[in-house]
Amino acid sequence: MSALLSFGMIDNALRKLGATRGRHPADYGATWIDHLAWGADSAFIAARLLFSGQYVGAAAVLRSQFERWTENAAYNAKITHVPGESTASFTARAWEKCHDSFPSADRNKTHPSFHLSPDIDSLDFWEDERTIGESKGPSVTIGKDYQVYPEESMTLLSEFLHGRGPFADVFRWEASELLSGEPARLTECTQWLTDVLTLNLRQIRLCLATLAEERGDPNLARFLFALPERTYGGWEPPAPQSLFPLMPQTGLSDEILNGYRQATHDYDQVMLGRRPAGRLFRDDEMVRLLFYERRARAAKWAKSALNEEKALRGDEFNLDGLTNRDVERVMCAEMAGLASVWLGDTPHGNAAAMCSSALRSAHWLWLEDDDRSMALLRVALEQCARLKVWTNKPEKAQQLEESSSSTPKDWLNAAGWKRLSSLNRALGEFAHAHARIRLGGAREILTKIQPDGDSVNAIRTARGHALDGITSFIMAESSSALSKVSVTMQEEFQRITNEFFPDPGGIQSELEGLLDRAMLLKNAPMGDYTFHGPARDAAAQDSN
Repeated sequence: MSALLSFGMIDNALRKLGATRGRHPADYGATWIDHLAWGADSAFIAARLLFSGQYVGAAAVLRSQFERWTENAAYNAKITHVPGESTASFTARAWEKCHDSFPSADRNKTHPSFHLSPDIDSLDFWEDERTIGESKGPSVTIGKDYQVYPEESMTLLSEFLHGRGPFADVFRWEASELLSGEPARLTECTQWLTDVLTLNLRQIRLCLATLAEERGDPNLARFLFALPERTYGGWEPPAPQSLFPLMPQTGLSDEILNGYRQATHDYDQVMLGRRPAGRLFRDDEMVRLLFYERRARAAKWAKSALNEEKALRGDEFNLDGLTNRDVERVMCAEMAGLASVWLGDTPHGNAAAMCSSALRSAHWLWLEDDDRSMALLRVALEQCARLKVWTNKPEKAQQLEESSSSTPKDWLNAAGWKRLSSLNRALGEFAHAHARIRLGGAREILTKIQPDGDSVNAIRTARGHALDGITSFIMAESSSALSKVSVTMQEEFQRITNEFFPDPGGIQSELEGLLDRAMLLKNAPMGDYTFHGPARDAAAQDSN
């Protein structure tokens, strides 16, 4: 909670500088102020996953945000990537230079841009997903004397999301061992992810302060740094019901929605300088109120999407379809988690645990129309391929584990899934938030990979179809992996799988269809870059 204490200042500034009220928390925005609001809201999305024990999901959100605000820090500190330099080393130089005079906003006097440099083709290093060597690198001081190491943080994020590194016990715990007590390194892992969240918010505050000064409001710029960066925010977490997945029976129930209405009212009153409780809120109460306001917005948009779907489908609308998909994905995540127990503390056991954790968070974010659900599918796809290779080609799997140059593509090829290259490419775009991402092309692939990809409503079902497909792969490979350790368990897993896929050919027919459709899109163009900034905006205006 302590890392979120600065949010009262950030929200006040966002309102005064014109951020869109009621915006979707996962919308990255069409204007700079809404883009900053997206960054701020993303901190709460990551925090919600952390409070829910979903550390892989939180890491995926924080990694993409860390990329985004590292590029912003580098742009304003005039740091450019050196050929051959690792992502982590570049990250360290950007943060060290940009924050050597924090909290002064002088480093951000140049209007922030979505682009790092004019030569956008120089940003290939973000896509380098090989194993990174261990190095702390230079530190950034938070508060009076707390040291954070951006290079080490970026390295740990990459290793964690590839199912490697020092915190494997944390994702194994979330996947299958929640009743066994907390792992020894859980606190350390939580602190590391919180450090990343703090750095992201620090850069957002600098951007907001710069924008305030540009608009002639230096008092607002100073106000953003009124609270210390490190102060105790209390121990009480948000209410459990605010963490529930946004299903009609749980997170979208009338009882919870009514609670959100009250929280939203209190939040609006506080932003107007009033005291809805008849007194000032304590710091911890204020953080929870800010948290509930974000959850209220997410729930409002989810409810609106359901109503839109009902209006579109008319008499054909039935919530049973959503419930059935929820059951299938939850069951699949539990199967992968159970498989990780049987496989033990091994690379393939870790792969099964990562499949379980990533799928669970992907489903939760999909319910909220958050593109980062696809980022987690990218994690799940790689780990599912890793699990398959260990099951069928253990010697090849060992070679890939020992090689520092192994990539997700290598695991897919070794698994015999080369036909999925287009799907892997599309999901990979959602896994990042740097200047080179091309979400338009990625959405096009996810749309056309469906059996009815040319239908008018295919764009609406594209992410759900991708989630269904990866769920099927994980279910099949979890069952296959158990054939090596327990025939009885494998047969039970197969019985469960057959209940979800009763048609002739079963799950294999579903998977072959997806593989074939994906192969047809192997050369699909990715289109233009998604993010752009003031220089490009001005050029567009000049051409009109």
